[in-house]
Amino acid sequence: MINVGFIGVGSISAVHLRFLQSRKDVRVVALCDIKPATLRGRVAEFGGRPYHYFHEMLAREQLDAVWLCTPPEVRREPLLDCARRGIAVFCEKPVERQATAAAAIARALARLDAKVQIGYVFRALPLVARLRAAMADDTIRVVQSFYGCPMSRERTMPAWFFDKRKSGGALIDQATHNFDLLRCLFGDVRTVCGMAHNPAQPKSGRYTIDETLALCLHFENGVIGTHTHSWLADGWRNEIFLSGEKRVYRMNLGTQVLTVDDGSRVRTHACARGSMYAHENVVFLRMLARDDWRANPCTYADGLRTLRLTLAADRAIETHRAVSG
Repeated sequence: MINVGFIGVGSISAVHLRFLQSRKDVRVVALCDIKPATLRGRVAEFGGRPYHYFHEMLAREQLDAVWLCTPPEVRREPLLDCARRGIAVFCEKPVERQATAAAAIARALARLDAKVQIGYVFRALPLVARLRAAMADDTIRVVQSFYGCPMSRERTMPAWFFDKRKSGGALIDQATHNFDLLRCLFGDVRTVCGMAHNPAQPKSGRYTIDETLALCLHFENGVIGTHTHSWLADGWRNEIFLSGEKRVYRMNLGTQVLTVDDGSRVRTHACARGSMYAHENVVFLRMLARDDWRANPCTYADGLRTLRLTLAADRAIETHRAVSG
């Protein structure tokens, strides 16, 4: 039986807890959060002993793994405490909010030989594996990525979500997933430039997010890519279009459907829907059971590189200049 604990049991933790609850080989033994009401609710739903201080939880419980779902700026101490105790960690993205702080954490984790998987969810999808196989004999030249949602049209999220200093906005909270997938597929980015606009509501007070934005990415291998993002879209959409020398590929990350067009025939591949989060958790549990971390989809060090690209994209928009990725 795998004994697990959670540090931070806010909104994203629920998707992981529901999956783990379905596993016969996993026992959720402890939950930790600084908010009493949130903690009580999660304990009532998923069980486990409640803690308000993660140091106490780690000292008292015999845990095999921890899911770290705290805000990005509350990662250093839980990660290092777990690493010192030899506890594997599934850590939600992004790794941090500041690249310098994340780099220091990465060095400390390397010294401790820590076992950490970062929750960049797209990396473990069967859809992405199918794409890799389909384009294995092709050369991709152009990449187009699009993420759209009605966040600013519907305004159903808490007010703090529209304060970029707190939520990170479209880039830090959402587009980082697309940047990570593009990095995973095509390598690191040399330079990035971009622009943003607020056509519906100008920035003021606590409404400081970018409603629409567009970025151009120049990868080190020569691939040119774009990412466009809208918080004024008609619904939730996340698609990536690849133009190769032999075929074009369209990957819908929401519906989990891949289409491949070679000019004479269009093939459609529908991968299992379900919860996309299940796949990354399965990979983590498999590595944990085997104590073999060579198949880690995203190490902390790799997550740091995605953070740097995400922050570079943000600087490019803020400064209206091309920024090194």
